[in-house]
Amino acid sequence: MKVVRSKVIGYCFGVSNTIEKAGLCIEKAREENLPCYSIGQIIHNKDVVKHFTDLGMKVTEWCEGFEPGVALIRAHGIPDRLRRSYQEAGFILIDSTCPIVAKGASALRKAAQSGKKTIIIGVNGHAETIGLQGVETSEGPVDSQLICSLEDAQELVKEGKFSESDEIVVVVQTTFPEKEFNSIRRYLKTYFKNIRFSTTPCGATSSRIRAAKELAEQCDAVFVIGGRNSENTKDLARALEETGKPVYCIENQKDLDNDLLEKVSGFSTVGICSGSSTPTSVIRAVEDILEKL
Repeated sequence: MKVVRSKVIGYCFGVSNTIEKAGLCIEKAREENLPCYSIGQIIHNKDVVKHFTDLGMKVTEWCEGFEPGVALIRAHGIPDRLRRSYQEAGFILIDSTCPIVAKGASALRKAAQSGKKTIIIGVNGHAETIGLQGVETSEGPVDSQLICSLEDAQELVKEGKFSESDEIVVVVQTTFPEKEFNSIRRYLKTYFKNIRFSTTPCGATSSRIRAAKELAEQCDAVFVIGGRNSENTKDLARALEETGKPVYCIENQKDLDNDLLEKVSGFSTVGICSGSSTPTSVIRAVEDILEKL
């Protein structure tokens, strides 16, 4: 079987930066003889989480009940109040918040300080969205309106919470589906004349989807490798399903069981692509198995 890789595959910059800073976090903890933590799972990949857990990095969601140590802020960022609680509890923080995520948080803060209304477009409950909802100014939390779908945007207009003349700043979760974001943006711009979109879905995510669709044109089927709780991996799979080609979503080589391998054994060419949190080692392992069919 011929296996073709997508032109855009493996870690994005934000994840690579987090992996690098996780290593620094472990080194710092060892030098200071302190515990090492990740605030939330380091990335949406269980193999990487296990790797760093084996090195001594514990996953925690809050500081209460934990001995102060060195704690990593992952690429998604965290709410300001949570950051402050770790600092006040004596933790050393190593910040790997993605620059694009940090830009969105800064935009919300500046908008609120200048009296503008703010909107967050994102998946409810996603770590990045939670971080953006937790942005604060010196006067307290920023009261941002969360929109998760076009229906939410329509409901916002119907409720009349914002007037047509309000100055509005919008930020979006970096991995929010681009197609849905564009629909929401077009709709909001129809009703609000002074609305500014400070951020958009990450360009790297869009490039990944375009490359995967180009890949599908060359193949009989496509494997999407990534964590099941990864939003960008889910979006990648949805985009590929639109091509009409068979799409198989797996987390790693262990998901290539006999039933699945038998199902794809008749294909002459398959493509492989990945979410932004998938390690090269996992991609290679999947590739090696498929090439032997």
